[in-house]
Amino acid sequence: MSRTARVLSLAATLSLGLGTALPATAVEVPARPQAVILPAAATTTWQTTANLNLRQSASASSKSLLVIPKHTKLKVNRTGNGWSQVTYAKKTGWVSTRYLGPAGQKAKTYRYLSSYQVLRQNASSSSKSLAGLQRKTKIERLGATGSWTKVKAGGKTGFVPTSQLATGQPAAVYRYSQSKQAIYKTASTKGIPAKTLASGTKVEWLRTSGSWSYVLASGSYGWIQSSKLGTKAPVVDKVIGSRWVLDKTTVRATAASTGKSMGSIPAGEKLSLYSVSGSWSKAKTSRGTGWVPTSALVTSAYTTTSKTHWTTSDVNQRVTNASSGASQGTVPKGQKVTALGAAGGWTRVKTSRGTGWIASSYLSTTAPVVDKVIGSRWVLDKTTVRATAASTGKSMGSIPAGEKLSLYSVSGSWSKAKTSRGTGWVPTSALVTSAYTPLSSVSRWSTSNVNLRAGNSVATKSLGVVPKAEKVIALGTSNGFTRVKTSKGTGWVSTSYLGTSRPQATQPESTRPNDTTHRWTTANVNLRAGAGTSYVSKGVVPVGEKVSYLKSANGWANVTTSRGGGWISESYLGTREPASLQPDAQKVINAVSGRFDDTITNMHTIRSGSTGHSSGKAVDLMIKNYKSAAGVAKGDRLAQFLLANRTQLGIYYLIWQDKIWLPHTGWTEYSTSGKYGAQFTGNWTDTTRHMDHIHVEVYGSAATNRALDLGVLK
Repeated sequence: MSRTARVLSLAATLSLGLGTALPATAVEVPARPQAVILPAAATTTWQTTANLNLRQSASASSKSLLVIPKHTKLKVNRTGNGWSQVTYAKKTGWVSTRYLGPAGQKAKTYRYLSSYQVLRQNASSSSKSLAGLQRKTKIERLGATGSWTKVKAGGKTGFVPTSQLATGQPAAVYRYSQSKQAIYKTASTKGIPAKTLASGTKVEWLRTSGSWSYVLASGSYGWIQSSKLGTKAPVVDKVIGSRWVLDKTTVRATAASTGKSMGSIPAGEKLSLYSVSGSWSKAKTSRGTGWVPTSALVTSAYTTTSKTHWTTSDVNQRVTNASSGASQGTVPKGQKVTALGAAGGWTRVKTSRGTGWIASSYLSTTAPVVDKVIGSRWVLDKTTVRATAASTGKSMGSIPAGEKLSLYSVSGSWSKAKTSRGTGWVPTSALVTSAYTPLSSVSRWSTSNVNLRAGNSVATKSLGVVPKAEKVIALGTSNGFTRVKTSKGTGWVSTSYLGTSRPQATQPESTRPNDTTHRWTTANVNLRAGAGTSYVSKGVVPVGEKVSYLKSANGWANVTTSRGGGWISESYLGTREPASLQPDAQKVINAVSGRFDDTITNMHTIRSGSTGHSSGKAVDLMIKNYKSAAGVAKGDRLAQFLLANRTQLGIYYLIWQDKIWLPHTGWTEYSTSGKYGAQFTGNWTDTTRHMDHIHVEVYGSAATNRALDLGVLK
């Protein structure tokens, strides 16, 4: 082969890489290089067509000496096996022959069509059509003629409008099918469908012809009516779960009880759930897609029934068919209930608690023989439960002091009751009829000579008199009495006659100091500039302050106080230092402070005129907006919180909204009962009936250290 032929062969070999998009980084030898052999002494000038590694030897795994930039002119010393030896920057090495071209050869330039175009034979829109070119087609630019550009595309050379060419590939334009639609091979519904698209299918838009659009969908090209495409994906309902209907229910066109009725669906129907909005659920029903109340649905398969069942034990009735559902109350053992249906191991029932759910395992279609609860009892001390009414009966285990029992019957000195150890027998003498809060053998002192009684009531017999200032051991509290160990034995003492510290011994009359120069304020009271309410107030003297008593005039006392000198009504001054606030009362104040700021306007404690207030054992919680339904509701919530934590706070009783709560009676009438508030007869007001405040009476120092129950606040 002549040298000219060999050069032409090399040029042919090198031209294989021209027109190919080359990487910006250095390239390597192709997978199957073509060998071009030149004489060792021959040198020819070539040009790199890409950034190219200069290798130490003719191998892609050889060390790179440096990178030769694209379009660099090189002299080739010799070539073989797809590699050429060259010298560059005073370094001699090897480069891939594939990326060498004749020196001075102009690189090809490319453009992209920004829309569908017809390739014309000449630079004229009336010229013969050679081919149709799709949007984004890559074409080789050959030259320009006026507003037309000569190009090469698909093996054909022709002209396209220069305005429809872009230097970079145009971004894809996407559309979405707005419903289930067919795409056709031609722009006509009479054509052959290429495929069917689901609603919301994303397609690439290529061009428009009349009322049709040419698109690329999942690898297939075809035509779809433009009116069936949108720039945004349609909102398509997606099934997120299944629901079952509890009762015959109306399907609404909108999420409101006033929405147009689409008809009724029966109990037990299975629905496909799409979404939940507030108290309404959107679902596919036998009446079409619409809205039904969420409360009318359940998440488990629901089978309707109309059988009578009986509870086999005391059991919680819940709002939903799950143990985490809120309790509607306890349905006692043996109660007859009407079953409406079943779902997920639960039975939907109608009971005295309303309509709710009970675990199916606690129901039977046979009426059980059950004990009837005749009352409640509380355990005084740790007590053994017996299987029979005898001390020799089999032990069922011990129950702790303070446990509440459901009493079934009494036989001699034994009582049958439901306990935490099951239904069994306990000594009647170990029980009390009022709620009993055990204490950890704390010390108390009698504040006066007081009867030690056999029970927690003044109606029980006296076991003896405990003298004033005797130290006793408090075991527990119930019904305003404290169970104590004393020098007279174990019995009950009225809690109001016990103190948390030893009282000072009473001085004989002849040795008592006669303090006529001091008084104590019995309430927060104005200090007046003169002896009368018409005089300006110089400030408020707080309750319990000791003041210097100078003289009296017309029912007013001239005094010296922390606010300076002035006059205070004698009715707000006492000759004895007032009692201090008891620990339980302080615990009540601490518990509600910060938690009920939107409910309580003020709190009152020590004052005269009330045994509880004057002894520091009462707190009045004044209710904001008490005449409104919202105010009463907030007061009810506060009362529930106090009762839920009565043992933690040492609470004895509450009065609110003309009702009194006592441990042994619960809520009963107050002013209309004839039992309470005799001092208010003929003077019943919102305050004396306790409509505007909650009166909290405490034991004094009976509160436990258990954590507060905050469940009512959730």
